[in-house]
Amino acid sequence: MNRYAFYVIWCNTLTIHVLFVVPYLLEIRFSGSIMAVALCTIPGSIFLVSIIKSLGYFPNQGLPEIFRMFMPAWARVPFLLFFSVMIVAKACLILGYAAFVINQYLLPQTSSFPFIAFFFLAVAWGATRSSKTVLSTLELVILMTTPFIYFVFTKSIFSRGFEWNAIKAMYDYAFVLPKWQDVTIANTVFSGFVVLTIFNRMIPSKINGKFYALILIVSLHLIFIQFMIPIGFHGTSGVGNFLNPTLTAIDAMSLELGIFERGLLLYLLAFLFLNVMEATITLHVGVELLKGCFSMESLNKPRKNQLISWITISLYAVLTMLIFYFFTIKEILRYAINFLELRFYTELLLVVLVAVFARMKRRRSI
Repeated sequence: MNRYAFYVIWCNTLTIHVLFVVPYLLEIRFSGSIMAVALCTIPGSIFLVSIIKSLGYFPNQGLPEIFRMFMPAWARVPFLLFFSVMIVAKACLILGYAAFVINQYLLPQTSSFPFIAFFFLAVAWGATRSSKTVLSTLELVILMTTPFIYFVFTKSIFSRGFEWNAIKAMYDYAFVLPKWQDVTIANTVFSGFVVLTIFNRMIPSKINGKFYALILIVSLHLIFIQFMIPIGFHGTSGVGNFLNPTLTAIDAMSLELGIFERGLLLYLLAFLFLNVMEATITLHVGVELLKGCFSMESLNKPRKNQLISWITISLYAVLTMLIFYFFTIKEILRYAINFLELRFYTELLLVVLVAVFARMKRRRSI
């Protein structure tokens, strides 16, 4: 197994899931959220296996190169543009809402816009680096932050304020069938595979079969840990009174570890690094897909290449700040849920296209 393939999917699970998916699952906790998590593993596993197997037929090539082989320009450009917009929009959601969360818990008296602007500057610099640099930085961030994340999770579960009776009460709702929308949103935990369409240029295409089981186990246990902690602290009824129940629950835990008196500060520091890294990866992939819309001559000029990246990121940064200015956070979260549902069908289209092209290439080679 190539460790970088694991890192990009794991980072996605640790970030967007806490920001958007867990609050939604807790909102529908009596309407099939547990079963939605179980069922989402089916399409998630199919997507993951299909995309990795299909990309194996295109070693050291990304999605733009694959589309150039099988699509004329009039078809290739709209598809790449659509996928790029969807991926960059995800990065903007992560960055904007993460900035809001950090601002609310650390400096609630100040505006969140300086945070968004600062985060975009940091992410823009990282996203314009080479794919190799981005992956190396990701590995460093994962290795630095994961121990702190799991330390906080462990302390939370074994804290005196954690009520196991509340967790047991959720067993009564374990087999309630969810809506299809709930399954598609829970499936977001597996959406990290999308970035492999660009990192396939760097990551070896042949991946050990044990990789799929590892991803499934890691993703599921993270979902249930982040789902259980708020219920354990706030109860099955009280958990619905908070905008971000996971962070509120961790804030209720006393850590008493040097300068970290409460668990939230330590968690937020690790959470900040992970979110900036996830936004960097996602934005890097989105910009690389957008570059695939241009001619190879334009991309071979370093200055023009960098100019495309910075202009694209600047436009999205301004758009993100405008959205967070004109809409309330509850409205943004509601639109984000609709976006996550649309993301599912976008990824389905992506997987089908790459699988079809892989089949076409296999037939050509026979």
